[in-house]
Amino acid sequence: MNLSCIALAAVVAAATSVHFPVSTTNSFAQAAVDRGLFLYYAYDPDDANGAFTQATTLDPHLATAFWGIALASGPDLNTPLTEERFRRAARAIRQAVALDDGSPPQERRFIEIMALRYRGTFADWSRDDAAYREAMLNFARQSRDENAELLAAEALLEGGGLAWQAGSLASDASRAALELVASVLRNDPANVMANHLCIHLYDLAPDREPALSCARRLDAATFPPEAEHLAHMPAHYWIETGNYAAALRSSDRTAALLAQLDAHPAQSEHAHRYAKHDISVGYSAAMMLGNYAVARLWAQRMASEFDESFDGLTALRFGRYDVAYAAAGTLFGGQSVRGIAALRLGHRSEAHAIAAHVAAGNTAHGYLPQLFLARVAEADGNNTEAKRWIQRAIDNQRADFSGELIPLWPAAETLGGLYLRSGDAADAVAAFTDALVAYPNDPRALFGLTTALTAQGARAQAEATRARFELEWKGADTNASDALP
Repeated sequence: MNLSCIALAAVVAAATSVHFPVSTTNSFAQAAVDRGLFLYYAYDPDDANGAFTQATTLDPHLATAFWGIALASGPDLNTPLTEERFRRAARAIRQAVALDDGSPPQERRFIEIMALRYRGTFADWSRDDAAYREAMLNFARQSRDENAELLAAEALLEGGGLAWQAGSLASDASRAALELVASVLRNDPANVMANHLCIHLYDLAPDREPALSCARRLDAATFPPEAEHLAHMPAHYWIETGNYAAALRSSDRTAALLAQLDAHPAQSEHAHRYAKHDISVGYSAAMMLGNYAVARLWAQRMASEFDESFDGLTALRFGRYDVAYAAAGTLFGGQSVRGIAALRLGHRSEAHAIAAHVAAGNTAHGYLPQLFLARVAEADGNNTEAKRWIQRAIDNQRADFSGELIPLWPAAETLGGLYLRSGDAADAVAAFTDALVAYPNDPRALFGLTTALTAQGARAQAEATRARFELEWKGADTNASDALP
């Protein structure tokens, strides 16, 4: 047994308030169980499985350690159940049941309920998982045990989803999950799983304010590299509510933890599981702000994860059209990025040649080709066609992006820019306002809205909007007028 791992387990359990008391006299086995549950709460099932397995080695008669293997082998919101994981979980819970005679009643109840989840075959999973969810919910409500409430909430969300409708979570299961999470937070505000699920629960909510304290608590906590997902979670709240600088801070911390994992071959598989998503969120926050140097750093991180260069798109977003035009290699956005840059540099014949090729491809999906073709139409004096292309891009973004996932170039900004250039201040105000509804505090939309309000003579509104813009553009190394699509 690695003593440093045991010490870390004890520190993590103490620092994060994750404790699952079990009937063992071996303090190292208890620490391993606590660490396993903490890692499950961090949606790191493989390392959680390793910690619970370690507990079975330290105390081979500890039934709850085998229960933990079954828990970690099952699903979470980010991990689907596979037949292989099902077999591992079923085998572990059978071992737990076989050892269960001497367990205290509370532990025995956890084991009995988990056994419901794996009593049949993989083909019976939906039926048996429903029985597990119902039993966990009843147990949580009867016992008011913190971990029972959290595990019930997790299982309910796996079945109920995160969608909201008419100001409320759309399913009974998800509403019950929210009640359980709120109960834990009242009694244990620092609990990492409660704060984790709190942010998920409000990801798609019309009012995300209740998750603010949850984001702040996770930002303030210290996590080992294996729990990088918990460090990432506040970025959900910040980017969804338009605090892009805070989203960057959370994402920078996550990137540092991912780098620590990546430095160790045994842990790099876990790093790559979340890296694409977590780095994409950080990059999208950087692309909303005005610091080109910071965005370039995130573009490099994106390139290492996706094996594509994001240099062209990044340069385009920040008005560096010569850099975007010169970008080479496997380029995200490809010809559309080069085409927009060519137009902005006055290379119209080349842009038209690129447009002919792009238009011949599939332009029904994505948004960069549509925004490029809109600029070509505008350059040709066909604003009606330009608006049609931009509206397609807006519709695609509404369909493809939700929660913490935002487009790297909001199409409504482009629509507002088109209206500004055509002298239609009223429609520009409407377009930029729509952009700000979808992406709060979008500084390019705020700058465009300031310009449009000024053109309308709405001086007081323009000044108030400019103040908001200057707050968001603080620290920029780019002129906003260059960066407005």
